[in-house]
Amino acid sequence: MSLYSDYPAARTRQIIADVIGVVAVIVVIAIATAVTAAIRTLGSFGRDLEAAGLDFQNGLSGAADALGDVPLIGDGIRAPFDAAAGAGAAVAEAGRGQQQFVEFVAVSAGLTVAMIPLLVLTLLWVMPRLRFVRRSSALRRMLAGGMTADTLAARAVAHAPLEKLVAVHPDPAAAWRSHDPSVLRALAALELRRAGIRLDALP
Repeated sequence: MSLYSDYPAARTRQIIADVIGVVAVIVVIAIATAVTAAIRTLGSFGRDLEAAGLDFQNGLSGAADALGDVPLIGDGIRAPFDAAAGAGAAVAEAGRGQQQFVEFVAVSAGLTVAMIPLLVLTLLWVMPRLRFVRRSSALRRMLAGGMTADTLAARAVAHAPLEKLVAVHPDPAAAWRSHDPSVLRALAALELRRAGIRLDALP
């Protein structure tokens, strides 16, 4: 697998781009994590509310249990305490609901903050690098299998920018059809350079 170009200038640009890309990914993840953590702190109100509700519920439930043991009037006395304890349970449940909502918002915000820059990085950095690696690796395998300058020249005539073709020969297609060896190698060099492979890789 060919990760980098054989040409020093192109290889340097690729390495710099990779370093910048990796640093950008780390920064994006750090920012997304910080956003998530910051929003999660808002859940402290829900935790306090839940704790207060549970304390209220447990205190009144304990009082209701104690008063319920009073002979004859115990059941009548504990009813209001049981009702109040139920209100405490409702407060605790509201606190848990607030925590769940804050957690949902925190995770959603963190993912949003991360996904948009990561998508941009994928389009501008990862995809071009993958295309280069795939093209370079495939062409190296083909050269090892015996691909000649003629085939590469034909591909260059079909895909290379016109100004680069004209720089090789005023009529590159005619020169290719005439099988001029020097022109064939010059055209093949255009295709090889696009894949980051030196001309001396040709058989």
